[in-house]
Amino acid sequence: MLLYQLTQWFEERSSLQEALQSGPAENTGELQQRMQEVEDQLYSHAERWKNAIQEASYLQFPYENPQLDDDMVL
Repeated sequence: MLLYQLTQWFEERSSLQEALQSGPAENTGELQQRMQEVEDQLYSHAERWKNAIQEASYLQFPYENPQLDDDMVL
């Protein structure tokens, strides 16, 4: 679900950029405001995702059985 939302926001951001570049000057303020909102949402979700990955990595146990590795065969 998160990836779907991110994809939707990236698509909206791209379409807003295109509209800003080719559209009339009267809608510029509204388009820039919406683009800032979309970018804020993207940043917020990216930070949440990054923090979740970091928290999950803290929960992993260190590898403690090197004697079981097959790489040590001589």
